[in-house]
Amino acid sequence: MIPANHPFVKAISLALRSRCAVNPGDRLLLAVSGGADSTALLLALHALAPTKPWQLDLHVAHVNHHLRPDADHDAAFVADLAQKLNLPHTTRDVYPPDNEAAARDARYHALAHTYNTIDADATVTAHHADDQLETLLMRLVRGSGLAGLTGILARRTLYHQTVIRPLLRTTHQQCLALCDEYNITPCADPTNLDTNRWRNRFRHDILPIINELRPDAALKADTAAQALADAQEMLDDLTHDLLSQHAQITDDTAHITRQTARDLPPSTLRPLIVQITRHLGLPADALPARTVEQIALAAADNDGHTRRFELADDITIHVTTDAVTWNTPQ
Repeated sequence: MIPANHPFVKAISLALRSRCAVNPGDRLLLAVSGGADSTALLLALHALAPTKPWQLDLHVAHVNHHLRPDADHDAAFVADLAQKLNLPHTTRDVYPPDNEAAARDARYHALAHTYNTIDADATVTAHHADDQLETLLMRLVRGSGLAGLTGILARRTLYHQTVIRPLLRTTHQQCLALCDEYNITPCADPTNLDTNRWRNRFRHDILPIINELRPDAALKADTAAQALADAQEMLDDLTHDLLSQHAQITDDTAHITRQTARDLPPSTLRPLIVQITRHLGLPADALPARTVEQIALAAADNDGHTRRFELADDITIHVTTDAVTWNTPQ
């Protein structure tokens, strides 16, 4: 058994106490795929759970996507490991199409079902510092705004559950090393070698160069993401005040005057547009920064012609002579 004073376990404890905001006695649902990262996380939390002051209540969850011939092997590996650690365990079967977005949606919905069934306080995933670096780089080249560049958050609400990521100050190599130290061979996902997938191409072709130039790049990326998340939180507070002062919002419509749009500086108008759109149900990451810029320019100019912007989820924005108006489906 891993000692509670192991450096890896101590790093998890610090993350739980600080960025993840976990309380002693919380019930945690551990999302375990059987790969090295989630296996290392499971081992560390199992060592930490019974110690003072934590006394954590752990439940292991595995989601079988049935997308690979060896998927049942992974499920059996996780079930066996949970049994050896004397932890309760749930496997849920999902059958999504073979694409990353659909698999992710199915996985989080399945986790949310177990989360509610066991009345968990948080779902724990094994996203680590290398994932953070990949995410920031991918969003940067996509032209993400500040909200996107906050990267993977240590604690957030996702699919109607609180999700925490205590490995964000830990690397994939450290997870591998912990498994090796305790003679556990985690499962290997061959799809991670498929460089036709964009994230895998980043992982195999680009990150090795970055890590060669800067070995601590992943940890530095997480530091940067945290700073940007703090800035985003401050901006959200400011924008919330502007929202109450200048926007009229109902369940399915919103508007601000064109004069308000002209009076606000662009650095304030853009996040106000994002906040209003989010308030009507469209996530910030579904509103590209380029689209926000186009809406802001139209709202602040002196053109009296009507302009129409069509967003995801059938939300539309009309810029008319006197107002900027949001409409959602009835």
